[in-house]
Amino acid sequence: MAAEVRRDSFKTFWDKYSDKPDTNSMMLNQTANDLEASDRAEILSSLPLLTNKDVVDIGAGIGRFTTVLAETARWVHSTDFIESFIAKNQERNAHLGNISYQIGDAVNLQMEEKSVDLVFTNWLMMYLSDREVIEFLFNAMRWLRADGYMHLRESCSEPSTGRSKSSTMHSNAEANPTHYRFSSLYIKLLRAIRYRDNDGKVWRFDVQWSCSVPTYIKRSNNWRQVHWLTKKVSADGDDETTINDLLKLFSQTWYAEQVAWDAKLDNEKYVWTDKIFSNAIDNEVVPKNSTAYVFTPRKSSPYLHINSHLLAEKFTCNVWNVEMNENFYRTSLTKANNEKDQRVRFGWNESLASSIEYWRQRDASFDCLIGTELLSTNDDDSIRRVASIMKPEAKVVLLEPVDDVTEQPIKERMASYGFKNISVVDVTEECKAAEAAYANDHNLEIDHSDCNYVLIKASL
Repeated sequence: MAAEVRRDSFKTFWDKYSDKPDTNSMMLNQTANDLEASDRAEILSSLPLLTNKDVVDIGAGIGRFTTVLAETARWVHSTDFIESFIAKNQERNAHLGNISYQIGDAVNLQMEEKSVDLVFTNWLMMYLSDREVIEFLFNAMRWLRADGYMHLRESCSEPSTGRSKSSTMHSNAEANPTHYRFSSLYIKLLRAIRYRDNDGKVWRFDVQWSCSVPTYIKRSNNWRQVHWLTKKVSADGDDETTINDLLKLFSQTWYAEQVAWDAKLDNEKYVWTDKIFSNAIDNEVVPKNSTAYVFTPRKSSPYLHINSHLLAEKFTCNVWNVEMNENFYRTSLTKANNEKDQRVRFGWNESLASSIEYWRQRDASFDCLIGTELLSTNDDDSIRRVASIMKPEAKVVLLEPVDDVTEQPIKERMASYGFKNISVVDVTEECKAAEAAYANDHNLEIDHSDCNYVLIKASL
């Protein structure tokens, strides 16, 4: 009964906009027409090729994505629980003969197993309860064919309009049942699900990437409009996961973990590596108006990372910062929202290889690489592939934790990846002093590692 009441609250929420089936209502934004086209283009450009593919567009509304999906896909099934939205959807797409329509709630949607190649959603999970999110993702896994994709996009931590009161269509006087969850919770959930099909085969979601929607950064200074692309892949050998176990993690455990990390990192005054990198980076490494690729896996310590905002400010450059930890990715987005420097963007990837593939697909060409733990967290093949997304002669500066400072083996290893002009400097004492000062200034108890540190400079 409680679940039904909850669904009724979401239905009531959207019924308020049913008499205005337009773009503003779809985006709950008074100024939606100013950003709708670019938002839609950015989302659609992130999808895999859909030629000869079958798609389900869930929560499709008036069909602002359905139209373009149907232009390339073999078939699109477009669904929404507001009748007037589907009516407008059918009207605007009457010229397309490869779309079927359904009025109904996403939580009750029934589809054949292994019947689609893409499950497309845009602002859907935020209108589901925690349990409904998990149940929906299991259903999506069931509907997808092997190697099929699912796209999600959600407002994380705050509405799409951010803190703005003038552009939002949410009423201050009325209850808003929307869930503005942490971005980290979605990534962890997607990665944790294990589904066993009727043939006994176990499947999982391979999260290809997570990143902010650029339009909302440019138009609203909001980095918390986040979207993800996942792929259904085999997980044979893994145990299947239960909804109840995942629900406890999603609703309680992961939430508490994120809150704890927020308390430690959200008020970071500076990064302890600031001084180390400031002494190593100049305008030759990071030219004015260039774009830096920053890699910060934070495997050995959550505090071992790079101050991308300082980098952008000091060198007047653009920065793409790769995070590999879901919790620290969320804190980076928080900092971005606070700093509001549009030159700085953050993405989450499971690995360096995944990030490189993301940028190879977009024909990226970065001017320099600034990183931590590159050598200690990646295999040889992944590091060699870095050159595929860098410009010729790109400069490289790395801060690496090592057991022993052995200059020649490090130089030989770097050379084997195609780097040249390699220098290796022992910066252990400087790093330990900087780390201790950081801990003192931030009132943190940090487990200081016994490792040494080297600063590596090179070029391609």
